[in-house]
Amino acid sequence: MLLLTVCRYRVYVVICLLSMLLSAALFAADDDIVSLDNYFSESWSTVHGLPHNTINAIAQTPDGYLWFGTWEGVARFNGRRFDIFERSSLTGLPDSGIRGLSITANGDLLVAGSRGGIARVSGQQWHSYPPLGVLINKVMVDSIERLWLATEGEGVVMQSPDGSRQQFTEDNGLPANAVQSLFEDSQGQIWVGTAGGLALIDNDLQVSQPFAAELNSPVFALAANTEQQLLIGTERGLYQVDHQHRLSLLLADVPVATLLPEMSGMLWIGTVDRGLLRLYKNQLEQLSIEQGLPNNRVLALLRDKEHSLWVGTNGGVFRLRDAPFTTYTTEQGLADNYVRTVMSDQNNCVYVGSSRGLDQICDGIISNIDLSSHAKGQSVLSLAKGQQQSLWIGTYTDGVLHYADGAVVAHYRSDDGLAANEVRAILARPDGSVLVGTAQGLSLIYDGQLSTPVAATLLPSPFIMALHQTRDGRVFIGSGAGVSVWQDGKVRQLDFTGLDNAEYAFGFVEDHAADILWMTTDRGLIAFDLTTEQLALVGRRHGMPFDKLFQLVIDQQQHFWISTNRGILRLSRQQALDIVYGRRDRIHYELFGESDGMASAQANGGSSPAASLHSDGSVWIATSVGASKVQPTRLSRFSAVTPPVVLEKLLADGKPYLSAQHIKLAAGTNRIELEYAGLGFIMPQRIQYRTMLEGFELDWVLRGTQVNVQYTNLAPGDYHFYVAASYPDGGWSPVAASVSFSIAPHLWQRPLFQLLIVLLVAVLIIAVVRWRLASLKRSELKLKLQVAEKTAELAALARLDSLTGLANRRAFDEAMQHELKRARRQQQPLCLALLDIDHFKQVNDNWSHSIGDEILKRVAATLQQHCRDTDSLARWGGEEFVILLPDTSLAKATEVCDRLRMQVADTSFTEVVPDLTITLSIGLAMLDSNDDGKQLLIDADRALYQAKRQGRNTVVSQDVPH
Repeated sequence: MLLLTVCRYRVYVVICLLSMLLSAALFAADDDIVSLDNYFSESWSTVHGLPHNTINAIAQTPDGYLWFGTWEGVARFNGRRFDIFERSSLTGLPDSGIRGLSITANGDLLVAGSRGGIARVSGQQWHSYPPLGVLINKVMVDSIERLWLATEGEGVVMQSPDGSRQQFTEDNGLPANAVQSLFEDSQGQIWVGTAGGLALIDNDLQVSQPFAAELNSPVFALAANTEQQLLIGTERGLYQVDHQHRLSLLLADVPVATLLPEMSGMLWIGTVDRGLLRLYKNQLEQLSIEQGLPNNRVLALLRDKEHSLWVGTNGGVFRLRDAPFTTYTTEQGLADNYVRTVMSDQNNCVYVGSSRGLDQICDGIISNIDLSSHAKGQSVLSLAKGQQQSLWIGTYTDGVLHYADGAVVAHYRSDDGLAANEVRAILARPDGSVLVGTAQGLSLIYDGQLSTPVAATLLPSPFIMALHQTRDGRVFIGSGAGVSVWQDGKVRQLDFTGLDNAEYAFGFVEDHAADILWMTTDRGLIAFDLTTEQLALVGRRHGMPFDKLFQLVIDQQQHFWISTNRGILRLSRQQALDIVYGRRDRIHYELFGESDGMASAQANGGSSPAASLHSDGSVWIATSVGASKVQPTRLSRFSAVTPPVVLEKLLADGKPYLSAQHIKLAAGTNRIELEYAGLGFIMPQRIQYRTMLEGFELDWVLRGTQVNVQYTNLAPGDYHFYVAASYPDGGWSPVAASVSFSIAPHLWQRPLFQLLIVLLVAVLIIAVVRWRLASLKRSELKLKLQVAEKTAELAALARLDSLTGLANRRAFDEAMQHELKRARRQQQPLCLALLDIDHFKQVNDNWSHSIGDEILKRVAATLQQHCRDTDSLARWGGEEFVILLPDTSLAKATEVCDRLRMQVADTSFTEVVPDLTITLSIGLAMLDSNDDGKQLLIDADRALYQAKRQGRNTVVSQDVPH
């Protein structure tokens, strides 16, 4: 932080700005104040959708939208998108330049700016006022509903609720006609900041100039502090008026553009050319371009409902907010930003090893541990706690150091017998010995002596990245080619071949409660049961977003925190256990990155430990830009706020409608699309939604982060749509946004018309019956022929599945008997495949049985299209199909089935359900010479079950002699 070093003395107030270190110490001592360097900052500009980078005004309406006034229109922000409103028939504004925004007592938004344009926004409705014809700098509605307008050259204009206007200029006593600011005090008086000084319009509308001698410079900003003392921001500094109407100088020689006082007593000050200032308890901090502010000219300030601070500058919008993660970098005093290892001492300190040294962070204070006398590069790769509070330090090029009592007490290098000088893992054992994992194998230090406990040739790879010893003495060695177990002088390797070909093992965590050793690898999270030695993988097929996982930490709330190259994953420990033991097949996770306070989402791995749990419950992670920490208990703060939700758009067959009214749609309306937004700005990309269309759906439908929903082919009738929003782990919106609409019926869908049709049909039936009876007497022979034809058709239909049009089970049984006889007679192979649609129950549960039926028909059509002419395809029942493949070897049948599987997987179901992918699991068996056909079905069913167990979307063949 840069500290504004202005120190002035005046009669009433003494402001002496201390040095940066003193200021930081004072802020750190105050639990209610977060130092500016611990805020997470973000910025938006025209690149992100703003119409102009100069932000003249900021406001937040009660519905939750943020509004930004710019020279090219007013921008409405929902957290993800800017909607621009400029000069148009909708707004009624004479020009797009917006200078002032203000919220009225009833929650309406006032918009004012160039050419005297004035508009009031209520919901989605715009109402414009007759323009003044001159630039309006500020707009305000006072406590008795009078509209006040500060103009550039024509003084102040007051508009009464009846529409009449009164003007105040220099002729009425203003210091100047160029007015920059307006403020209503607790007595209902209007303070006016002009280019020539300060004016007061009292309750009798009389104008005076208090402090005319002291304030003869432009007044840009007016506000009141918590004690209702007037604050005056001028070109020459910041002033305050106390309750005895005495004027005092708070800050001198600071051109103040805007003010934001807060209930805590904190005062935010936007300046003309010096960035953003924060004044609290006589301490001043500054944020400028050097610290990331887009521009040093600050024109607008707003604290939103989620307690974020929005700053309008000449270079775009800037936001300061609290974030889940705090990151320590070189700016806070780290030796280097490229952090390879972090380790808690389980007291008050955390050790941070980086590419340029070792730091100790105790209670937020960073101190460097100088290793230069023993490590030339001071590049630290690994850490471990030794006995009697000592520290073992592994380096990149200088071997391993033993550090105790503030000094290096021992140093081991390759010249001393260490396997290599690149040390990536250290294990301090209970017996006082220390295992050292290097890039060239394993070394043991005991009583100061070096030895090689395991020959490098016995390891799958000598490149060791992680070490762990369990309570029963087994030592697990993580390397670049898997995991080895060293016990009782013997080494064996764990078999990862069935675990998605995992190789690199980056870290170990022992889960004592579950008696499991968790391993982070390059193919996901591997669980090793310490009792049965069974292995299980939680990986991509279970929903994990990445293959490569570096370090796992189990927090005090029983969540997993896992570092990766692409962010930090948080998932439930219980869910991971449920997957390991087959109780569920999908994992749910949260992914944290730069938007959550991390300087970089890229965590570092390949050294140990790359993440650590501190004694206060916080999780520390080594990243490519600093050491990041998160306090899991604080996450509830970010989900405690329930974001309001709004309906932004309703489209019926592409035509937009306002959602604030009951909408009557024409008959034949086919496609209804609704767009909505949760107006939360802390984690907008993580806001979850649920919707319900009353009249079509019986319960809420979870939409995840989807911000729109579509309905097609709705029947005529009345509908009511609801949408609610929440942050992850937070509550749903107490008041759902809603809109009602109705679809008119066609003429033939109206009850009266349908009644007439029924009557007409009845008359026609009677006429037809009479004609038919007469015709039967004349055409008895013809009728018998027709009956015979119909009977044949019904017999054919009895052999078909009514939904898919495929052969049914009866027809398949006949075909199977025929093929069995032919296979035995001609000594030809016969294969049978059972096909099952994966996760089909979820289709029915999530999108209804009608959608499920459509999926079945499309899958059946795809199978029928790509089956061979010689094969017999039938629907076996439910979501299962069966295929007989005569004169086909098991290998050829496997090829045919795999082709069918891929054809189904590549089939698009977008017209039914967007982004839906359907896959098949296929079990395949071949007829045995002594089989009567029943065993063939049993073998295929067993193979299908094996395909399900192997993860689905696969073909498994079973060729077992009986």
